[in-house]
Amino acid sequence: MTGVSPPGGLRYVLGVDLGTSECKVCLVTEVGEVVRVARAGYVTHAPRPLWAEQEPCDWAPAATAATRRLLAETGIAARSVVGMALTSAAHIGVLLDAHGHPVRRAMLWNDQRSSREAAELEREHGEEILQRTYQAVSTTWTLPHLCWVRRNDPDAWARTRRVALSKDFLAEWLVGSAATDPATALSSQLYDATADRWSPELCAMAGVTPAMLPPVRPARERIGGLTAEAAEGLGLRPGMPVVVGTLDSATELFAAGALAAGQCLVRLATAGGVQVVVREPRPSRKLLTYPHVVEPLWYCQAGTNACATSVRWGARLVTGGADVPFADWDAWAADTPVGAGGLLFHPYLVGERAPQWDPELRASFVGASLDHGRGHFARAIYEGTAFSIRHAMSVLPEIESSSGELAVVGGGTQSAVWVQIVADVLGRPLVVAEGVDSAYGAALLGLAGLGLSDPAGGAAATKARWRSIAPQPECTATYADRYQAYVRVGEALAPLYHRHWGGAV
Repeated sequence: MTGVSPPGGLRYVLGVDLGTSECKVCLVTEVGEVVRVARAGYVTHAPRPLWAEQEPCDWAPAATAATRRLLAETGIAARSVVGMALTSAAHIGVLLDAHGHPVRRAMLWNDQRSSREAAELEREHGEEILQRTYQAVSTTWTLPHLCWVRRNDPDAWARTRRVALSKDFLAEWLVGSAATDPATALSSQLYDATADRWSPELCAMAGVTPAMLPPVRPARERIGGLTAEAAEGLGLRPGMPVVVGTLDSATELFAAGALAAGQCLVRLATAGGVQVVVREPRPSRKLLTYPHVVEPLWYCQAGTNACATSVRWGARLVTGGADVPFADWDAWAADTPVGAGGLLFHPYLVGERAPQWDPELRASFVGASLDHGRGHFARAIYEGTAFSIRHAMSVLPEIESSSGELAVVGGGTQSAVWVQIVADVLGRPLVVAEGVDSAYGAALLGLAGLGLSDPAGGAAATKARWRSIAPQPECTATYADRYQAYVRVGEALAPLYHRHWGGAV
């Protein structure tokens, strides 16, 4: 690796985010300032409706490409990069053979094919699963995914000897050994939160054993050092420490400085939703509940499945498959009146999580006419995703009943129009955390794990840039009525989806 050390021997840390559609690598200084970000994507396969799966072997090349590009563009020497930490989307299990190779593609968190298995688990073990994991059964969890593979792909199942989560599969390539953290373990629905260990009972439901799963270690702990092979691929030095890391939603909270009970976050990313930090876990059939990076705090998440996903899908839809820059899409939406000319969109492209938790819901445009053009569809999608976030918020009363500012993170914050629509729909002032995302949070977690920053993360997190967005009262009044229509129409369509599309996964 060529490059130069900066004056004064400044040290750098990498945050590696294995996201749903791309790997994002964020380079920060030892005081938490972002230097540069690089990305590399990978393919999501959908061989059947509502399936979503990836080749695990695509992830390391993406991390390699993004890291090498970042280092080449900055000219920073390998010796100046002193560590990295990992983060990833939740619920993505990787089935491995005796040699540590994947036996099949990994099912993503938004894969809906396991509805039959989820229904069986709920019927036979639903209350036990809720009490042990604090989460209700649904198609988003690794537990029903494993049950589906065991039933439907017996050849792959017969070759399975271990199960890793996506972040931890990448970690094993990096350092040669596997480890996970409590939040990522909990996202599998195989981890007993009440006992802080893999549950033999939950594992038995999936047909695995605790011995097939990685050890669980604190998110800030070092797993080990880069192997010679991984270091050569990444352009970094062998032995460089790698920190365990945690879920992307947890690193987003960490990056935004949401480190105290009651602090809230809105997420505009592939998936959307709202999060609130709480003092203790809340078992719920309507929420996700995970341990916070800062112990003993937890956080609750009311998520929606298709947020930025809906925008990308809509852009391809109205352009015949061409990519549309955010600026163009924004311009179309901005030139369209509030309410999208009566066009209403429900973003249930892959079912929906909070508050319905219903994999059989489908996306819809309602109220379309010959008067509607691409701007109406663009604005309707922005408005529909904002309505879905407000709907999810209804299961978090402490957020819904409060009136203070809400922090907003995620790639969607690049769109000024979208963020303004969210503020108007929620009727709440927003604080946009520019550059604050899960990759940045992973880098900050790496600083803490390496002893280079305050373990609480607050000192580095305050370096983020913020801008305030106030709701527009006249728009909020219009959206209050449109939101009620959104809920009523969704409730009316749900029985039709169940009748005509149910079981079609």
